[in-house]
Amino acid sequence: MSSASLAVERTALAWRRTAIAAMVIAALFLNHAATNGWRAAAIAPLGAAITLAVLAGVCYSRNRSLHEGRFGHGKGVVAATALAVVAVACVAAAIEMTDPQS
Repeated sequence: MSSASLAVERTALAWRRTAIAAMVIAALFLNHAATNGWRAAAIAPLGAAITLAVLAGVCYSRNRSLHEGRFGHGKGVVAATALAVVAVACVAAAIEMTDPQS
């Protein structure tokens, strides 16, 4: 295996790890919404969970495209992923400030 193919494999695995992490954090947001009684304040965690579910799909799709040898469209996916992560981090910070755990 050449070093270029190893680099592609590492990048594909990084996208897969990101997809798994997004799914786990989405489950935590859903848990937060469920334990707070699904009141109006649950809209933010549900939105974050949906965003992370979409992000997981995008990451998995990028992983598959790299495995299949399609290397294009990487910059837009990276920018969208970074934006989604920052947005969800802001939601998490807002939830913590407004509804701290006792």
